[in-house]
Amino acid sequence: MKMTTIAALSGLLATMAAAQVDPNRVVAIVNGQEIKGAEYYHRMEHLEGIGKRTGNTVAELPPGLWALDQIITERLVLQLAKEKNAYPTDIEVTEEMAVRTKLNPQMTEIWESAGRTKEELRERIRFELAQFKIQTAGITVTDQDIDKFYNENPGEFTSPKTYKMRVISVSDKAGQDAVDADIKAGKAFAEVAKARSTDVTKSIGGELEPIPVDFMNNATKKAVEAAKLKTTTAWVSTGSDDNPVFVKFYIEEIMMPVKQPMSPELRKAIRKRRLQDLGAVKNNIGREMNEMRKKAKIDVKDPSFAEAYKQLIEAYLSQPSSGTASSSGN
Repeated sequence: MKMTTIAALSGLLATMAAAQVDPNRVVAIVNGQEIKGAEYYHRMEHLEGIGKRTGNTVAELPPGLWALDQIITERLVLQLAKEKNAYPTDIEVTEEMAVRTKLNPQMTEIWESAGRTKEELRERIRFELAQFKIQTAGITVTDQDIDKFYNENPGEFTSPKTYKMRVISVSDKAGQDAVDADIKAGKAFAEVAKARSTDVTKSIGGELEPIPVDFMNNATKKAVEAAKLKTTTAWVSTGSDDNPVFVKFYIEEIMMPVKQPMSPELRKAIRKRRLQDLGAVKNNIGREMNEMRKKAKIDVKDPSFAEAYKQLIEAYLSQPSSGTASSSGN
């Protein structure tokens, strides 16, 4: 099974699980036959054919074991955080919730709309904060470090030169000549695009979203940068011998590079990034989590999961330690 499919399924299963269907509630009716919550949950818990990455391999795991592994891992991460005096306080969780709510005012509403509680959201944030604090333990980033990084990496904080353009696409020399004749006759580029372009944008006059120059191929970039504002480019070949395509652009607007000014928000973002980068070098959470799993007393009561979980952890521990504190399948 492809990992993209696995990711899609995992998201779907998470949403379905959050619905908290009553075991006696009817989930669906198929030609008069009812499917109740109890059957739905049991089938979901033991569903076959669902894959999960374990180190460098992909193992088939029922969603029930998948969920159990994730919960156990979260418990171990929080226990490790306590051991390292890095357990997030209630105040830290509240402050982080405020920051995230400011960035996404609908965060809590979206979370609760899936059947999850606000307290579960707080615990999710606590877990993520614990990962961050473990990863960055013993790391200090000063304001001078931040300024130095900002000044030495201008490209990371500068928007690229960007072009707002329209495009006309044709498939042969005759098409090029017809377009050029219309433009020479004074017809608006957008109207010519509607009449003659083969591009999907013809209905809107060839209008394109702003394109950073760094995203253009060499031929297009050369043609665009040679043209002046409010003029057209030379024809550019973008197709193949079997499928010839020729495009011409009209430069509507040129947005020059702009460096993002330093602000409290940017300073905080840079600090967090530098803490993570430096922490990834100094602190190996993967190795620490391996040790936590080795010494943990985990008693899986469900006999259908007990042996499978044991094999899962053995397979995970046999892999080289990564620098993450995620569940054994991630």
